[in-house]
Amino acid sequence: MAYEMLLANTDVDKYRRSTERWRLLAFVLLLCVLGLLVGIIIISFVKDKQLQDQMTPTCSGKEDINLEEPSDPSVFHDLTAVEVGGLIKYLHSQRSLNLVDPSKARVNNSYVYLAEIYVPPKMKVLDYLDNNGVKPEREAMVTIFRGDKRPPVVEEYLVGPLPKPNYLKEVPGRRKDIPFNLRPLTGPEVTAEITFLEETIHQTLYDLVLESFGGKLRDCGDKCLIMQVSTPFSPAVSGVPLGRKTWFTMLRNIDFFILHPLDFAVLVNFYQDTQNVEVEAVWYNGQSFSTFEELATGYADGSVEKIKVPYPVENDNTFSSLKRRGPEFQEGFKRDPIQFEPDGKRYKIHHNHVEYMGWQFYYRMATVSGPQIYDIRFLNERIAFEISLQEIVVLYSGFKPDQMFPNFFDSFMLIGSQDKGLVPGIDCPAHATFMDTSFVLESSKELVTFKNTFCLFEQNTGYPLRRHQSYSTDYGGYFEGMPNVVLTLRSAFTVVNYDYIFDFIFYQNGVVEVRAVSTGYILATFHTKQEEPYGAQVHDQINGNLHTHLFNFKVDIDIKGKTNRFATWDITPSSRPNDYSAVQNAQYHMTNYSRQVKQTEEDGAYKFNFQAPKYLLFYNEQEKNAYGNPKAYRLVNNGMVKQLFAENEGNEPAASWARYQVAVTQYKESERRSSSAYAYMDSSDPVVQFQRFINNESIEDQDLVAWVTMGLHHIPHTEDLPVTPSPGMGLTFYLLPYNYFYLLPYNYFPEDPAMASKSSVRIELKDKSKPQDGVRVIKYGPEEEKQCVAKKNSYFDMLKKTSGVIVDDGSGSTAI
Repeated sequence: MAYEMLLANTDVDKYRRSTERWRLLAFVLLLCVLGLLVGIIIISFVKDKQLQDQMTPTCSGKEDINLEEPSDPSVFHDLTAVEVGGLIKYLHSQRSLNLVDPSKARVNNSYVYLAEIYVPPKMKVLDYLDNNGVKPEREAMVTIFRGDKRPPVVEEYLVGPLPKPNYLKEVPGRRKDIPFNLRPLTGPEVTAEITFLEETIHQTLYDLVLESFGGKLRDCGDKCLIMQVSTPFSPAVSGVPLGRKTWFTMLRNIDFFILHPLDFAVLVNFYQDTQNVEVEAVWYNGQSFSTFEELATGYADGSVEKIKVPYPVENDNTFSSLKRRGPEFQEGFKRDPIQFEPDGKRYKIHHNHVEYMGWQFYYRMATVSGPQIYDIRFLNERIAFEISLQEIVVLYSGFKPDQMFPNFFDSFMLIGSQDKGLVPGIDCPAHATFMDTSFVLESSKELVTFKNTFCLFEQNTGYPLRRHQSYSTDYGGYFEGMPNVVLTLRSAFTVVNYDYIFDFIFYQNGVVEVRAVSTGYILATFHTKQEEPYGAQVHDQINGNLHTHLFNFKVDIDIKGKTNRFATWDITPSSRPNDYSAVQNAQYHMTNYSRQVKQTEEDGAYKFNFQAPKYLLFYNEQEKNAYGNPKAYRLVNNGMVKQLFAENEGNEPAASWARYQVAVTQYKESERRSSSAYAYMDSSDPVVQFQRFINNESIEDQDLVAWVTMGLHHIPHTEDLPVTPSPGMGLTFYLLPYNYFYLLPYNYFPEDPAMASKSSVRIELKDKSKPQDGVRVIKYGPEEEKQCVAKKNSYFDMLKKTSGVIVDDGSGSTAI
């Protein structure tokens, strides 16, 4: 029995093991099948993706873009690395200049502050471009701070010919020696002054600062205070002809510090002969003192009215921070719409020369004054020789010194060098072409290159350039329209707190638009009752004060040559007898206009008057159309503002161009710019005196320059926090092709030149007598709509591997 049971158990075990083996085998087979299915699915997906990629390729086409540094640069090209190498070597070989290494320079040394290309005289350039004349030699304009001289001065030279200079000479139309106290702020100077202030305040006012503001200037941990330049105090305002005074303000070192001002400021004077810093005034809690010691004594004995402002906790929700926060207003997430170029880029770039849809122009970045375009042509005809930014000015108002005295002239900060790191997809469309710019600055031994300072892109503006719908068959029964696609050259500048975006926009009908947009942080001040007449409280203890933004541009207009006239169409009210009225002696009121040719520069200085509207027109009297009438370009300034500062008072003389919305002068080589890098400090006797440009010289049949001023008044509001949004902050002016004489339907061109564009679409009846037969659609490009995938924006991947593009990585200092 036991034996039989053993056999039975053995059979059961064999059966169980056999079953388990089959189960295991089935499981393995199942896994193989599943793996095979997954493989088939993956292979199918990959093949589908490949087929899809073949069906929807990456957008591309034949492109003509060359951004390499040229071996033979154009007359408008910025300095090249080879030229800068030769320039620096030559300058340091001149013993009379006594130059030191810029990285080791102090205020009492002689060193190169900046160097940039000096565009040759216009007549030489035009002879070269238009008459196959000799190409003008390239020269650099070099600014040297001669702190080693007694008295110290600023010297400017033309050095050439590049790339192997053998001479330096005076700059035409400029002072030989510029007073040293007028120079822009420099790294060595500001560093020395801030170090002196922070150390002295930490020693003499330690208790006051800690108790009043909850932080320290030294050994501060996470509650740090800083002293920053508020405004230079110009000789015209301070009343000290050789003064070099600057107001410094105390702020919390919180992101972003400009929105964390405290009611504490110091006025210091930098003595150029002794290189000493001396305190001339101390401002605390609405009270002014002569010295730190006077304030410290009064604070200790209780005679000074005290203030106590706790140091705030900084986190992601800090009101001044630019980290995302706030209630969601998008359910889920869907990506932004984008534009792309289905056939590749339709413009060409050769070094710094651009061609697009009949347009041609050169671009460059002036170190002092910013973006410039030259030799602007449409359909091979020059419209303007130069359109360029000249100056950015911001005029503030307030009770406290840090808002009362700031009248910022941004050339003082070297506008061009403040442009760096445009971001694809935000600052410019992702499909834009990005160009770099190189500079010679006070801290550089060689050419310093900033990435992405310009971007160039085509953009569909989203509204038609023209359109007309004739719905009724009685009126023709058709539609014709054209998308308004433009080319934009853009640059953007961050001058400490404010950001400025500048565009040169080219339309396909011969129109040029220039646009300036303000954004960035407002310059806040500590809120007190005394500030209320000058602005609004925008946050706890923060006041946003009234200020005025001003932008000045040079427009060297050459319409059908350089012999032009400036005229206005003056629009006035008029009336005529209404013979068809039942009322006896009835009058019908309307408007008419008359043309006025301006004879002199004084006549051409235009102050807008709403009681006397005008058209502003430029033309060549000798170049006429088929009907015997001169053609013209109209200047339209949509960014006009009234500058309210008293003329010839304070800093106003340095911005006398702002008195006029447009001022037309005769071209002179000695009147290249309306401002200078010294404008902030030289108001009492400007290095460039724009008002002297305007006199009784003739502007009839002359080479004319229009100086265009745009601006706006800005009273900050809570929505300007943390950063002022751009809508409503944009200003524009246009150059429009325009017929000069009235009663004629023709413009500068016989008709809209954009009629030649293949982008237009016409929809019309197949047969006007049989509208029921439907319509035909006429396209002048490919009939089939091309589909392609936009190129990937790899910019952010690049940033992870490359430093110093958006944020200074400490590898080299730049201009302040």
